Amino acid sequence: MLHVAHKKPDVQNLFGIVQGGLDPVLRDICVRGLVERNLPGYAIGGLAGGEDKDSFWRVVAQCTAGLPEDKPRYVMGVGYPLDIVVCSALGADMYDCVYPTRTARFGSALVPEGVLKLKQNAMATDERPIDPSCPCMVCKNYTRAYLHCLVTKDPMGSQLLSYHNLSFMARVSCHFFWLSCSF
Repeated sequence: MLHVAHKKPDVQNLFGIVQGGLDPVLRDICVRGLVERNLPGYAIGGLAGGEDKDSFWRVVAQCTAGLPEDKPRYVMGVGYPLDIVVCSALGADMYDCVYPTRTARFGSALVPEGVLKLKQNAMATDERPIDPSCPCMVCKNYTRAYLHCLVTKDPMGSQLLSYHNLSFMARVSCHFFWLSCSF
């Protein structure tokens, strides 16, 4: 059936998705079955997002340990910057995440200290950038006060915060990558 669904194997990768919830036995069965298929890559799925961090990370560690290191290992639905760092340390290579853009839609920016809520009234007169150390075009060109005005009245505010938040997440990922490299 794989050949019917996968008509462009030279330009597309079809990943198998490791399922099994929090059950280590089911996870092992699924990992072994997928690895036997020698797929171009593997996704770790089947987590609802409401698990405690230890359980989530335990599943990721178990799955990455059983998946081939020479193939992409993709964790589906990773949310927070800390999760990306921990999952990378556990051997994952790729992620998808709605957190940066969802947070932006609610008027919040990701900063090294956590989350900056730009809808708060205190932001209305704050002339600083979101994050003075951030090189993104939003931090270089717009103040917190201006962004406060936008996020309370105009969808452009969410778009600018999404740009910043994605830049923040990319920097977190790249920073971890460089720390984990041994030269």
